[in-house]
Amino acid sequence: MQRMLLDYTQSSMSTYTADCSGVASALYELGGMTVIHDASGCNSTYSTHDEPRWTTMPSAVFISALTEMDAVLGNDQRIIDDMVDAATSLTPAFIAIAGTPIPMMTGADLKGIAHLVEQRTRIPSFAVETNSMRAYSVGAAKAWIELARRFVLPTEPRAGSFGINLLGVTPLDFSTGPMLESLRQAAKRAGYTINTCWAMGDKLEHLAGTAAARVNVVVSASGLPLAQSLERAFGMPYVCGLPVGDLTPRWHAAIEWAARHRQSVTTEQFFGQERGGSEVAILGEPLQAAAIATAMNLAHPGTARALSPLPSLGIDAPILSTNLSEDMIRETLRGTRVLAADPLFDLIAEEANVTHTVAFPHEACSGRLYRDMMVNPFDHQALERFFDQIFAE
Repeated sequence: MQRMLLDYTQSSMSTYTADCSGVASALYELGGMTVIHDASGCNSTYSTHDEPRWTTMPSAVFISALTEMDAVLGNDQRIIDDMVDAATSLTPAFIAIAGTPIPMMTGADLKGIAHLVEQRTRIPSFAVETNSMRAYSVGAAKAWIELARRFVLPTEPRAGSFGINLLGVTPLDFSTGPMLESLRQAAKRAGYTINTCWAMGDKLEHLAGTAAARVNVVVSASGLPLAQSLERAFGMPYVCGLPVGDLTPRWHAAIEWAARHRQSVTTEQFFGQERGGSEVAILGEPLQAAAIATAMNLAHPGTARALSPLPSLGIDAPILSTNLSEDMIRETLRGTRVLAADPLFDLIAEEANVTHTVAFPHEACSGRLYRDMMVNPFDHQALERFFDQIFAE
C-alpha cells in the first residue's frame, strides 16, 4: 500500500506550491496579518521559494512556531496570545490563520482560534482551512472567499463606466513581470475599467467595492470559487476566459453578453466543445493552458490540447484535462510531438518519448528558476514567438 501511494504522488517531479502558501500569496498586499500554523522555520519555504515579492514589499506573514509539546499536549492559548501580541503591535486590517499537516492531524480548531483572537483584538479574523496537502490555488480561493465575506459591501454598479474585476491574480500564476500589466491593457483597450484586481496590485479598501463592477472576469482557477461566491451574494455575473491571441474577440463578446444578460459564461461555454489534437500539449495553470491551446487551435486547427496537474476548481472544458498525476501525464503524453510546460517537466517528457519541449515556466512549479523565460500570453508578439518555438520542427 505504501509503495502504491508513493507511486501515485511524486516520483520525478517536485510538488507545486502548497495551499497554505497560496493563502499567504493571495492576501500578501492587503495590509493584513497571515499566520501559518506550523513549526518554526517553515515560513522560510514560503518566503524563499513561493513569494517573489518578499525582498521588495514587506508583509506581515508569520509562523506560529508550533512545538512538539504543543502538538502532543495542545497549547492553543500560547498561539492565541502570540497572535494577539503581534496584532496589538502591528494593527493589521485583518488576521488570517492557515493550517498545515500537524494541526490537521491533531484536530486544531482554527476557526475557534480565529474567533478568540477577534474577540480580544476587535480585528476581523478568520481561519482558512488548509493542510499543505493540496495545491496553492485551493488555499488562495478559500482565502479570498473568507475575505470577501468580511469586507465586500453591497454597491451599485458605477454609472458611466464598464467596470470589471479581475479575479485570481497572484505571482504564483502571473509572476512579477509584465503579464498582469498586459492583461490590464487588453481590458483597457476594449473599453473596460479595472474596478478591482484580486489580489495583486490592489488595496483592501478598493476590494470592498468589488460589487460596483458589472462583470467579474476569472483569470485563473483560483478566482472561480470567488466568482461563484460573489454571484450568490450580489448577483454578479462572471466570465471564465482570457484574451489570448485570436481568442480576444470572443473574450470581449463574452463580457458584453454577461453584462447585458446578467448571466455568467462558464469555461465550457467560453471554450466550446472542441477537444483539440494530440500533436501539441500545453501544460500549466488550467485556465491559461486551456486559453493558449484554444488560441493555437484557432490558428492551427486540431493541433493542441491543455493539461494540468492542478485541480480544476470548476475550470472544465473538453480541451482541458486536470488533476493529473505523474503517471497520468506520462500516459497522456504518449504520441505527443511537442510539450510546452515548465522545464521541470522535461524529464517526464523524455520518459513519454515526446520529441520536442518548449519552456512554459510556471512560478508555482519551479519558483524563480526560470523566471526570465516566462511566456506572456497577453502580449501578441510574445505569443507569436511562443507559437513559433512550438512549430519550429
